[in-house]
Amino acid sequence: MIKKFWFIFLVLLIEGSSLMAVELIGAKLLAPFFGSSLYVWTAVLGITVLGLTLGYAFGGQMARKQTNEKQLILILGLAAILVFVLPATASAVISLTSGMGLITGVCIATFLLIVPPVFLFGLIGPLAVHLMAEKMETLGNVAGTVYFTSTLGGIAATFLFGFYWIPEVGLRFSLTVTAIALVLLPVIFLVKKFVPVNEKEILPTDTIPIRDQKPQTRNKKQITRKPQAGRQKIKNTVYLFAMLEGATVMAVELMSARMLAPYFGSSLYVWGAVIGITLLSLAMGYFAGGRLADRYPDVTSIHWALLISAFFLLFMHYFASSLTLAFNAMNMRMAVVLVSFLLILPPLFFLGMVPTLLIRYVTAEIDDAGTTTGRVFTISSASGILFLPILGFFIIPNFGLTGPSLLLGFLVGIVPMISLLSRKKYVSLIFLPVLLISYVQRDKATSSPNLAVKYYSEGLLGQVLVADVYKNGAGQATNDRILFVNRMGQTNVNNNSHVSNWNYITFGMALSSKLPENSKALLLGLGGGSVANMLQSNLKFDVDAVELDERIAMVAKKYFALNPGVSILVDDARHYLETTSEKYDLIFFDVFKGDIPPPHVLSLECFQKAKSLLNPNGLIIVNFNGFLNGEIGKPGRSVFATLNAAGLETKLLPTPGLEADRNIIFVASAEPQIYQNLRSPLLFKGQPVNIDTLFLDTSTLKQEDAVVLKDDRPNLERLNLLASDEWRKGYNGTYTKFFLENGVPLFY
Repeated sequence: MIKKFWFIFLVLLIEGSSLMAVELIGAKLLAPFFGSSLYVWTAVLGITVLGLTLGYAFGGQMARKQTNEKQLILILGLAAILVFVLPATASAVISLTSGMGLITGVCIATFLLIVPPVFLFGLIGPLAVHLMAEKMETLGNVAGTVYFTSTLGGIAATFLFGFYWIPEVGLRFSLTVTAIALVLLPVIFLVKKFVPVNEKEILPTDTIPIRDQKPQTRNKKQITRKPQAGRQKIKNTVYLFAMLEGATVMAVELMSARMLAPYFGSSLYVWGAVIGITLLSLAMGYFAGGRLADRYPDVTSIHWALLISAFFLLFMHYFASSLTLAFNAMNMRMAVVLVSFLLILPPLFFLGMVPTLLIRYVTAEIDDAGTTTGRVFTISSASGILFLPILGFFIIPNFGLTGPSLLLGFLVGIVPMISLLSRKKYVSLIFLPVLLISYVQRDKATSSPNLAVKYYSEGLLGQVLVADVYKNGAGQATNDRILFVNRMGQTNVNNNSHVSNWNYITFGMALSSKLPENSKALLLGLGGGSVANMLQSNLKFDVDAVELDERIAMVAKKYFALNPGVSILVDDARHYLETTSEKYDLIFFDVFKGDIPPPHVLSLECFQKAKSLLNPNGLIIVNFNGFLNGEIGKPGRSVFATLNAAGLETKLLPTPGLEADRNIIFVASAEPQIYQNLRSPLLFKGQPVNIDTLFLDTSTLKQEDAVVLKDDRPNLERLNLLASDEWRKGYNGTYTKFFLENGVPLFY
């Protein structure tokens, strides 16, 4: 098959990799205006699938007519043009949607940016199946191989673009490479047309493969078709399995990422592992399902694939916790890949079989192969689009992760079990004890005198947990209230006084007290509100606080005594900076989400925008982790270089302690500032300390390898992997371990 259709295989590889490249690059092109929160990624993912769905549907219809390789070349040639102009398109759609709210704007912008090229990519699969399918006996293998090859290209692009080209060489270079790869296909096609070929091995390039016109016979292993009337009813009903498969795949991808987040976080590396292994699992399933379909072209095969997948779905909650803890001594990046592989591959491998099994089962004539392929993948993809917002915005926030994963396993398995029982396949009854065991094995929270969970919520933006801690991991008595996002501390206060236990708040207050009362302050990142309270209550500033997660705003008010005078703006920090016309005396960047610093908020362009919003003698303060030396300190040195490149006079103020335990506060201004006669000076043994003596001598910093962080090369998250790992190891070894020992599971 490869020799015969080598050019179509090349088309599929480039189409699959280009599709994933457009998805990744499209999200990054929108980030400088809309941000890169999971709201944005959800919109990008959902609308990418919508574009594919439309492509599958139209591709299936096109396959009814005469099809040839020239059509593939024309489609991908047009896609190359759309890919090449994506930066200009992004600028245009951002301008068009700039007056809209964050969610509405990003959905419309994503639709206009991504759907046109992705629609063209979606056309390719059904047309390729139609071109390559010659007889019914090999249709399943053809369909499985087509989508295996395309998905293989997507896997390569996920890692190549996501981990190297986009952060290291930039968005425009990555787009150029993608467009060139698409343009090369017409060149290869023309060369192939004029180079002599062995016609015994390769069919003419512009004709449909000759179909087998002989009556088809079945061997003894193949199941006789039912009469046409009865079969038509089965065909219409069996498409429901495509709906179930599409929704379940989307659910597994999202829920597995959320189950891993409390221990591994939700960094680029974690999402890359989840997405890459999801694609790998589906690719393997497509291929295996195609092989199986040609041997057993019966609905029973579909039932077994769904039932086996349901077994693994029922134990997702158990495997996520137990595997995570089993590999806790391993390197975190290796551990997350192994856990993701063992958690995701089994259910998605069997779910990936379903589309190719369906295509083989419902196709009555070989000339209908492309149309059937388009229909099956249209239904599958459309159901994923519909289920994603329901799961992300309603089910997970209201019911957590364990209950929905159990319900999903039940829904996937119950109908196949009943259908198999009707065919006297009594072994399928094993589904019932498996269901019972999985329910019994779910993690249950228990009470403890050492801590009390006050609030818990799962959602697209991560796990939010508030706990009162009465004894720490070292056995010392405490009375702290802590806000965690994905089990990383965001706020830590004394439960009686609500005074922060973190000294970066005190240092930030001393720096900010250079400004007079009634100064206008913008806080990017609310957390529990310690910084907001310091600015509003202690320094008497007028404070606007931008916070993307509405749950955090509620938590700050209810559990951390947020000053009611603080004005909360629910928005992405970058989006607010790009759309506001307000001027500020202070802009305070406190934007860590868990252990992740958002690249789009700490870039050169963002700092330049913030500088333009400052009043004369205004300050920019950036809170960052405490690493400055060695490879682990490269991101901190790069933030310093970026602030300087933005034309800001920047000083570094480290808080006390080792690098792993401290913070670095960057304080920047358009003109040099003197930090004396502060309204709230730092105190040592009751005496004011001259803060100028505490600034780090920046001449001691190794700046040769520091990079200026730019929107075109969003590489801060990759640079910060070592620091993120170090922070997360610290929390996993203390609070996460302590919580597990005291009856608080990783997720509910």
